[in-house]
Amino acid sequence: MAATQAFTSMIWCVIFFPTWHAVFVYTELTPSFSPIANLTLNLGKLELTWDSSVTGIDYSCYMNASLRYIEKKVSDQTCIFEIHQGKPIHKGALFGVKGVYNHTLYTEEIRFTPQGMNGTSVENFSCVIYNISFMNCTWNVGRDAPEDTQYFLFLQYTREEDALPCPHYMRDALGRHIACSFQNVTIVSKNVYFLVNGSSKESEIQFYDKYIKLHEIEELPPPLNITVNCSEDRTQCIVQWERPQLSHLKGHKNDCFNYQIEIQNKKTDVRAPYYIFESYHRGKKYTLQIRAKGNACLISEEWGEWSEPIEFDDAVLEYPIILLLIALGVTLVALFLFFLCKRFCNFKKMFSPVPQPKKWFDEFQEPDKNIKELMALPPTKCETEEITTVEEIS
Repeated sequence: MAATQAFTSMIWCVIFFPTWHAVFVYTELTPSFSPIANLTLNLGKLELTWDSSVTGIDYSCYMNASLRYIEKKVSDQTCIFEIHQGKPIHKGALFGVKGVYNHTLYTEEIRFTPQGMNGTSVENFSCVIYNISFMNCTWNVGRDAPEDTQYFLFLQYTREEDALPCPHYMRDALGRHIACSFQNVTIVSKNVYFLVNGSSKESEIQFYDKYIKLHEIEELPPPLNITVNCSEDRTQCIVQWERPQLSHLKGHKNDCFNYQIEIQNKKTDVRAPYYIFESYHRGKKYTLQIRAKGNACLISEEWGEWSEPIEFDDAVLEYPIILLLIALGVTLVALFLFFLCKRFCNFKKMFSPVPQPKKWFDEFQEPDKNIKELMALPPTKCETEEITTVEEIS
C-alpha cells in the first residue's frame, strides 16, 4: 500500500510539475527599477506570484494559451487562474503581470514551453457521462509514442482540491492505458480539468490537458413514465411523460428540456412533456419512442437516448371498457340460463340427493358389533354327561 501511494505521489509530481522553460521580458522606467520582480509560476495551480518594492499599484495578470487571451485584476502580488478561467497549455502558454506606476506600464512575462517529443501525447481524447453518474474517457496512443509508453489520467474540480487519479483503466494489446472509467461523478456548473501524462524509458512524453463542462458530455437518459390515452369520440391520443432523471437537476424543471417523439418513423419536436396525436385510426397498431435534450439549465443540448418502443392500438387503450363489457355479458348469460332452467327443468331430477354413505357403512359394521357383544358375555357352565357302559354276559 505504501509503495502504491509513493508511486502515485511520484506520478503526481511528474504531472503537475513537468519540465518547463521560462523567458522573462521586462518593461522598466529605468534599467535599475521595476515594481514587479521575481515573477514565478506554479504550474500545478496556475498561480503567479511576484515581489514589489512599492505599494499602491493596481496589478493585472494575464494568460495567453490555445489562442485565447484571459486577463484579470488583482489587488496583491498573487494571481490564480481558476479552473473555469484556465485554458489548455499542452501547446504552450504565456503568463504575465502588468502594473502601472507613475503613469508608466510595467510588464513581466513567463513563457511556458512543454517538453517531450512531438506525436507522443494522447490523441482523440473524449469523455461521456451515462447512467446519471458514470463517466468513460477514451483516447488513442500517440502516433509516435514508443511501445512502452504508459498514460495516466487525472481530473480536478477546483485548484484547491487534489486531482483525482483514474480508478479503472482499460488497456490495449501492449498493455497501454487507452480508456478510463469513473463512478459517482458529480456534475458541476464550472469546468473540470483533465490531464493525461505519459512516461516511457525511451523518450520524454508530452502531456495533454483539457477543460470540460461535464453537463455538455452527459448522454441524457430517456424520459420516464410514458402513457398513452386515446378518446373514443375523437380520433386522437394524448401521450404524456416525465422528464429524464438527472443527478444535478432537482424539481420538475420541464422548461429545461426539448423533446422529440417518433411515431411510425415520423419525428416531431415538442417543448411540453405531452403530445396530442391527431392521426389516430382505430384498429391500427402504432409504435412510439421519445428522447430529450437540454434547452437550458446546464443540460446537454445533444439528443439523449431513445425510450423503449411502446406499442398501442384501440384494443390496448380501451382495455378497461372491454373488461367491463365482458363481465356484463357473462352476468347476463348466467341469469338467462338460470331462469331458463327454473322454467323448464325438474330440479329434483337434475339435482337428486346423493345417498349418504354413512348408513351403508353402518350396516356392514353391524355384524362386528354383534360379535363383540357375544364375546363380552360371561362364559356358561357345561353340564357333566354320565357315560354308562353295558357289558354282555355270556
